[in-house]
Amino acid sequence: MVEQQSQQTSPESESRYHQLRDAVADYHYHVLLENGRIVEKQHGPKCADITGYQPEEYIANPRLWIELVHEDDRPAIQQQIERVLSGHNAMAVEYRIRRRDGKLCWLRKLIIPYYDADGRLTAYDALLLDITEEKMAQHSLQQSEENYRLLFDDDLTGDYVASPDGEILLCNRALVDMFGFTTREQAIGSSLCGFYSDPYSWDALIARIREAGTLDRFERITRRNDGRTLHVVETVIGTFDERGNLMRLKGYVFDDTHSRVETAKLQQRNNDLEEAVQLRTREIRAERSHLEAILDSALDGIISIDSRGMIQTINRSAERLFGYTRAEVIGQNVNMLMPSPYHEEHDGYLRRYLKTGEQRILNSVREVVAQRKDGTTFPVEVSITEVDHLQAFTGIVHDISERKQLQTHILQIAEDEQRRIGQELHDGIGQELTGLALFAGSLVEVLDAIPQESSQGTVRQLHESQFTSLRSLAARISSQLNATNAHIRQLAHGMMPVQIEPCGLQAALAELAVSIDTHPQITCHFESSANVIVADNATATHLYRIAQEAISNSLRHSLATEISITLGCKDHHVVLEMKDNGVGIHSFDNSGQANRGTGMGLRTMQYRCGLIGGTFHIEASLAGGTSVRCLIPEKSVKES
Repeated sequence: MVEQQSQQTSPESESRYHQLRDAVADYHYHVLLENGRIVEKQHGPKCADITGYQPEEYIANPRLWIELVHEDDRPAIQQQIERVLSGHNAMAVEYRIRRRDGKLCWLRKLIIPYYDADGRLTAYDALLLDITEEKMAQHSLQQSEENYRLLFDDDLTGDYVASPDGEILLCNRALVDMFGFTTREQAIGSSLCGFYSDPYSWDALIARIREAGTLDRFERITRRNDGRTLHVVETVIGTFDERGNLMRLKGYVFDDTHSRVETAKLQQRNNDLEEAVQLRTREIRAERSHLEAILDSALDGIISIDSRGMIQTINRSAERLFGYTRAEVIGQNVNMLMPSPYHEEHDGYLRRYLKTGEQRILNSVREVVAQRKDGTTFPVEVSITEVDHLQAFTGIVHDISERKQLQTHILQIAEDEQRRIGQELHDGIGQELTGLALFAGSLVEVLDAIPQESSQGTVRQLHESQFTSLRSLAARISSQLNATNAHIRQLAHGMMPVQIEPCGLQAALAELAVSIDTHPQITCHFESSANVIVADNATATHLYRIAQEAISNSLRHSLATEISITLGCKDHHVVLEMKDNGVGIHSFDNSGQANRGTGMGLRTMQYRCGLIGGTFHIEASLAGGTSVRCLIPEKSVKES
């Protein structure tokens, strides 16, 4: 819009212009020019309502008008002004500004130029209209249209709008592909009637829509244009005018053909799987029965427990060993099969292993004492293994009562033989050697009594040198016989170190401690409870030999300076324990069982302890040194 302004403008015309300007613009400002340059801007009173800035602020900051324009829109505004200043018509521009309060505001700007009589641009009005709501409405409409387009075109269901006579008025791409149309144009105008058949014919569908208004998710079978069968699930919504007449229909068709086929396949797979499961179940039951038969045929007891120590399975041999039936032990703690102190300690061992992974009895054979249902105990060999990844354990229990009895019998025979030999050496050979020593002594006395010279011709005279040699020889015979007699007595004592008396073991151990205490660098002491009585001499002898071997090992290997021997009673057991403060022992594992390569002395101690029905433990102390313990049931030591 170009207005030729004369030097004299009628007040009436100017008034009408101002009224028109105020009617079409929310805010305006007037720009005065001189020689094509802006010399002054006069902002209208409504500038604060639109921009949030007062006219005085525009005067104070001449660039405020461009600074509040959005950066992306500044080029368009500057181009509009340049066209006006160059004498060209400038189209209205829509742009954004950032109000003082930070909000974005859309404005439409129209410039009205003023020219003088010579056609020179002297001023222009900028009329600004707030179009924020219009822009927001347009954006919302565009977004809605875009969402609808995305919803309609990108919907996987076939969507259509049709007339009551079945003509397709609108459809999406999914419907085109679903029913085999080539293009959307081919589908629009086509009839849907041919895609419906009894009991869901088009006429029946229209009748139900007129009655109910909507059909929700009804399933039917139809055919594509190429004749292929489709299984579809369809929802149809009717649109009615104010008089209730059906105007059009909106349909949403879901192709369920693939799902139906897959469902049929899945059902067949389920049937096959159920058959396979039933077959495998029968096989597992047969295998389980076979395994149970094998386990029940084993001579050794086999017991499995879970991570809490609860018994899960037990075979017939274990039932026979312990006197329980399966029903009595399944679900019970396995410590019911153990006497004290193992009964109380077992759960702690199991918890410690599960927490630390430290093996003490796993994967090894260990001799322990078990307890039957009637309370009697018996020695067993136990080997325990862990079932991988299940935190379950299987133990094989072998009754070694007969072997222990045999060992005891063999030991008794050996002890009897040793006692016989000792008595023979003492009573037979010793007395004979004593007689020889007496005869030799008498010979020396006789020779001493013979005079060196004799007048009797019948008496044989001996030279002095011969006499001296004879006397010296006799003295040597006497001395050697006495030494031999002492050695034989020592040998007899070694074969039977413990005297046959109730306190013979204490006396022998005390004497052993005294003999060790004489060593210049070793201190050894013995302690014993007054109520310890080992009536069985064979048991006492084995305990003495165990102590003797343990101290010997300590002297040879541990570098100890202190050794203690303790004999006492605890929990119905006689306990013999030897301790030292040496470097400790590493030849035994945590279970107390000897490893391969362990010295014969340690094996001998363990064997002796086993022969007299005891349990053997050897371990390194946390503070240093080694502890050797032998526990013998009181019943064993009281049997004479």
